[in-house]
Amino acid sequence: MNRRVLGVVAAILLAAGGTWVLVNYVSNVEDRAIEEQEPVQVLVVDVAIPARTPVTQVNDMVSLRNVPANVVVDGALDSLQPVAGMVTAVDLLPDEQVLAARFVRPEDLERVAAVEIPPGLLEVTVALSPERSVGGGLLPGDLVAVISSFSPFTLDAVEPQDEEDLNSFLNNADQTEPITLKTPNTTGITVHKALVTRVQVASARTEASGIENDDVAPTGTLLVTLAVATADLEQVVFTAEFGTLWLAREQEDTVEDDPVLIITRANVYR
Repeated sequence: MNRRVLGVVAAILLAAGGTWVLVNYVSNVEDRAIEEQEPVQVLVVDVAIPARTPVTQVNDMVSLRNVPANVVVDGALDSLQPVAGMVTAVDLLPDEQVLAARFVRPEDLERVAAVEIPPGLLEVTVALSPERSVGGGLLPGDLVAVISSFSPFTLDAVEPQDEEDLNSFLNNADQTEPITLKTPNTTGITVHKALVTRVQVASARTEASGIENDDVAPTGTLLVTLAVATADLEQVVFTAEFGTLWLAREQEDTVEDDPVLIITRANVYR
């Protein structure tokens, strides 16, 4: 019996020792990974911070952390001094890097909080990385242009142009001879002056994992909600499904191209 007890105790001690060694090894690997990537100190959110929170209170909810230089978001702060006297414009989530663009003057917050959606518009949310949404600096009330890009693809059949053409196409599908055409790369502004009604951070990552090809985007994903007309909504959703989207901040007096110009490799150097 004593031998069995000693065997169990020895097994427990060996397991505990192995766990300690493994934990220390992983910790050292992460530390080395951060050191090799030139760590930079930035402020990171420790607990959820609601919108409208004064900077004086934010100071107790964030801390300085070492972050690899290649995952530092544009506009990340290492001090709250540049945003002194301001308040948070949107909710800040734990582990999100503290960005200057997330703060506004108290008087400007009224514009952000009082976004009114014009009658007849529909709201749609798109997920975008910061570089596709003005560096993550968009705020409710901003106007944006929606840029759609599509990679080349092959058309297996003639595409209908309207509802009548669609019905004819469906009824005579067997008689329509397929064609083989390949579209060029295309980019163009599909929507002008779409109203931003909400901006949320879907995920954030600030520390190196020490694992290559990490699945979590280090700079986070933004959920941007737009208020657009019905026809524009269809264009936005189609691009989100089958292409890629970019948003560009616009002004009320931004000039719109007429007619709309579609950029390809043939005319990009125009």
